[in-house]
Amino acid sequence: MAQGQSRSMKTVGSWIHRHAAVILLGWIAVAAVLNVAIPQLEQTVSTKSADFLPRDLPANRSLERMADDFGVSRSNAVSSVVLVNENGIGKADETYYRALLSALLSDKEDVAYVLDTFGNPVTRDIALSRDGKAVNLIVAAQGSVGSTRAHHSTIGIRERIDAIDKPEGLTVHYSGPTATLSDLFAAIDVSLLIITVVSVALITLLLFAAYRDLVTALIPLVTIGLTLAVVRPVISALGATGSLSISNFTIAIMTALVLGAGTDYAIFSVAGYHEARRAGLDVGDSVARASGRTSPILIASALTIAAACASMAFTKIGMFATAGPPTAIAILATLLVALTVPTALLSLAGRRGLAEPRHANDRRWQRRGARVIRHAGVYTVVALIFLTGTALITVTFRPNWDESAMPIYPTDSTRGYDEVIDHYGNNEIAPEYLTFRSDHDLRNTADLAALELAAMSVSNLPQVALVRSITRPDGKPLAEASTGYQAGVVGAQLGDAGRQMVSATPELRRLAEGVTQLSAGSDDAVAQMPQLVAGTTEVVTMANTVLDGLGQANQIITGLTGSGDLASSLPAMRAALASVSKLLIALNAQDAAAGSALRDISTVFGPLISATPTRQCATDPSCMAARFAFSQLNRAMGGKPGAALHAADAFAGVSPAALSRVTAVLPQLRAALTTAETLMGQLNGRSPEQVRTDLTRLTGGVRQLSTGMTQLADGLRQVKAGTDQTVALTAKLTDGLRRASDYLTSMAAATRTGAGSGFYLPPEGLADKRFVEGSKLLISPDGKTARMLVTWRINPYSQEALHTARDLPVAAARALTGTILADAQISTAGLASLSADMNDQLIRDFFVFATVAAIAVLLILMVLLRSILAPLLLVATVLLSFASAAGVSILVWQHLIGIDLDWSVIPVSFMAVIAVGADYSMLFAARIREESARGGMVRGVIRGFGSTGGVITTAGIVFAVTMFALMSGTVLNLVQIGFTIGVGLLLDIAIVRTILVPAAMTVIGDRIWWPATTR
Repeated sequence: MAQGQSRSMKTVGSWIHRHAAVILLGWIAVAAVLNVAIPQLEQTVSTKSADFLPRDLPANRSLERMADDFGVSRSNAVSSVVLVNENGIGKADETYYRALLSALLSDKEDVAYVLDTFGNPVTRDIALSRDGKAVNLIVAAQGSVGSTRAHHSTIGIRERIDAIDKPEGLTVHYSGPTATLSDLFAAIDVSLLIITVVSVALITLLLFAAYRDLVTALIPLVTIGLTLAVVRPVISALGATGSLSISNFTIAIMTALVLGAGTDYAIFSVAGYHEARRAGLDVGDSVARASGRTSPILIASALTIAAACASMAFTKIGMFATAGPPTAIAILATLLVALTVPTALLSLAGRRGLAEPRHANDRRWQRRGARVIRHAGVYTVVALIFLTGTALITVTFRPNWDESAMPIYPTDSTRGYDEVIDHYGNNEIAPEYLTFRSDHDLRNTADLAALELAAMSVSNLPQVALVRSITRPDGKPLAEASTGYQAGVVGAQLGDAGRQMVSATPELRRLAEGVTQLSAGSDDAVAQMPQLVAGTTEVVTMANTVLDGLGQANQIITGLTGSGDLASSLPAMRAALASVSKLLIALNAQDAAAGSALRDISTVFGPLISATPTRQCATDPSCMAARFAFSQLNRAMGGKPGAALHAADAFAGVSPAALSRVTAVLPQLRAALTTAETLMGQLNGRSPEQVRTDLTRLTGGVRQLSTGMTQLADGLRQVKAGTDQTVALTAKLTDGLRRASDYLTSMAAATRTGAGSGFYLPPEGLADKRFVEGSKLLISPDGKTARMLVTWRINPYSQEALHTARDLPVAAARALTGTILADAQISTAGLASLSADMNDQLIRDFFVFATVAAIAVLLILMVLLRSILAPLLLVATVLLSFASAAGVSILVWQHLIGIDLDWSVIPVSFMAVIAVGADYSMLFAARIREESARGGMVRGVIRGFGSTGGVITTAGIVFAVTMFALMSGTVLNLVQIGFTIGVGLLLDIAIVRTILVPAAMTVIGDRIWWPATTR
């Protein structure tokens, strides 16, 4: 296929010449229909962009699992709203904060979850900067980092922020990893428009400079215009249906390669046509010959680029997976356009005498080829030394994962980062989440002590600014949870107890004296108890005698009256006595009436004192009751009342002195009745038997009292001995408390902080407000998962942070050795760990697709050149060319400018350089092989230089300039990609294809075509 012409493609060229207008109009119609029927590629990307991060990254899985553990939405798109007021956060700012928080919490479309620490007084200090001028509100957007969903969520969150009126002096930024990528993609969208315009402008200028003919220059321009018009809707349709994964990088990489390849293919077609026209062929034959000669090269070239791009289908990183396969399809579509449109345009222009070739400059290129042949060995060595030397610079390569540094101009997220650094002193909004998972509830002192050991170990890493955990919610260990603090508390309490003991010593002495007095008093009481018992017995005996009398009186009255008793008879007796008193008063007042009165007394009391009751008294119950009561009274008073009444009965005939004596007896009778009534009242209705029972209990109680007093005296003597001993030991106890207090206080001072500090949280501490509120943020609801927020002292995007992210779980696991959490599962999630995992994935992806691309290009070259050694040489030189370009780019950006190359630069540049570089070397080698078959290697090299030097150089410069056009964008990684690919293509044109390949082929000779021959 490389030798001579392809007859089938020559036939196709002739057919295109005959139907040039129809073919051109057909492509225009196809482009128009596609662009009308299918949404623009940018629109499709905005709704169907693939995830930036592979879902199976360890850090990504850890982040999603952590979200499950804490009961929030599975989102890794975590960023922060940063509120800043240089005058300090005031009440108006807090009002705005509450309004914003409410708006975000109600936004279920764009917001996955919100972590509000500022709104809670217990956790407020976590969110507020130390200078009081900034507040951090963690907000996770819906979607995955770098996805279209997350990008639109970021836009929605910012719209929520802007919709609320801000108080004067307050600025608000949505910043963090997710917001950074969103700003980066927005900047890429703007850059694509700029790059496309700059690319077309530069290509136009180069084509006019190369051809110095408007019509000829328009042929590649029309070709690439139609190519983009066809390719873009095709890729958009495939992306919209899900057949392809697409993103912003699809547009950027695909557009650049399609512009470069489409222009090159048109240049190759024009060069073939011009060569035929210089040979004297007419337009039709020239078109057919150009098609037959260049079409195989274009097909091989397109297959080479497509294979290199398609190899990215084996990658997992979103940028590569969305850039490679779509570009491969776009290159194949570009090939279809390039095989027909330039040929049709040349046919139409040639028929009108346009697009004619200028004078060829083959001899200048042939002289350069002859010079290379004469010094082939030297040129080979010098080229290898230069390429190898610059390639060795790649060993110093440091991939740059700082996406926040990619936008050339400030964005909302970069301004937020700057504010955070200014007010917090570290990157507060890009923490690492260190997660601990166990099979049991961690909310106990033993597990918390183990977590504190892990937090202490991690915080001791020099790259870590602070660690927030349940044991140190504000980044500092809880003072109350250190053994030093607890020892200090106990020491202080012991000190207080000691001082109280000293103060209580006088009271103890007074207590001892009181106990002594009490003991002596109890001994006296015991000594008096026999007398008390004897007196009580005597009183009880006398009371029993009275009760016996009362009992008999009751019996007599009951026997006499049948129903009466002493209590009911007393009123009658008092009435009778009152009558006697009246009579005596009357007798004393009127002597004349004395006799009559005495007779009345005899009449009244006669029935009471007669030996036998009269008939009338016997029938009167009251009289009989009074008779019985009087008898009892008379008996109780030793017969005095009876004697008095008998004397009164006989008083009628006695002198007034006898009446006076009777009057004197009456008060005694009244006193006797009062005593009887009092005694009956004290009985309160109780019978004598009941009173005797009470008297018996009284006697028993007094005896028990006597026994108890004896025991009390014995006990008080023992208490006195103990009290005396307590007083004696108080001095020793006070001295011991002082020593214990001093010891614990000094131990507290020595162990409260520093590496030797211990951890102890008393059970009541688990109910402390700070612990409870901190638990919501740092311990899962079931208590089995704890997380720590690790804030970096360094740039979380830096290589140092990426390496240290791997050390975090190691340091934590080392600290947990021998503790109850020694078997806990520890994982990390966050910006640095995600970047570290991405770096590992980058190495795997690059190794896979670079190997596949190199093998694919090698196989295509073997088929084209029908050789093994020559393709190996070409692929090796292209690989060396790429390594040299990478080294030069690293030298310029990393060592001279001071900005590390973005991680995406090397893989994307490799894809472009190996594909396009192999094209040029393949085209050159194919022409050398064709010419060598007619006159040997020397002739082949010289004529190959002459026939391809100008066209390959022009094509290479156009392609390089197209890549350099990427540097007109506003995103640094595109700038670096454009620079690296452009340098690679220039090195390939100036050194590899111009010097190294022809020099090496000359040195090797015809053996280069092994196992085939040139004949």
